Amino acid sequence: MDHRSKRIAALRFSGGLVLGWATSWVILNGGLALLRASWPEYAIADPEKAYSLAMLFVRLLIFSSMIVATSGVATLVAGHTRIAWVVGGLILALSIPPHLYPGYVWDDYPAWYHISYLLSIVPLVILGGQAARSLFPGASRAAVAAQQGAAADEPAAERPIR
Repeated sequence: MDHRSKRIAALRFSGGLVLGWATSWVILNGGLALLRASWPEYAIADPEKAYSLAMLFVRLLIFSSMIVATSGVATLVAGHTRIAWVVGGLILALSIPPHLYPGYVWDDYPAWYHISYLLSIVPLVILGGQAARSLFPGASRAAVAAQQGAAADEPAAERPIR
């Protein structure tokens, strides 16, 4: 890989991380705001974190959607699924302290909630990365072509996908 290809790969990787995190912010904040606006009981329970079982499951669904979308967007931008592992590691690293140490959110939720959330992160980022690659296969080929400086008229079947 020449210098230009390395720069493009680094820019795509960085762009994948930035756009992935922007996606996570939009989905997480938008999803929780929509939940508060559309479910009056949730809006009442939210300040005290006095959630019902159904509310906890919906929160897990929103967080799961955020994780899948974050890794999917990062994969599409970076052009490879390796970034999904990086995204998963970052989400896990940022999630472990507040979910496992007393004094943060550990006391606000039942243990099964924390365990479910933390154990689902890695499988969900892999799912997001693989889904993005399967749903948008041209994005991976375009990334590889850009990194390798492939000619636009080269058949897609001849270009490798990493």
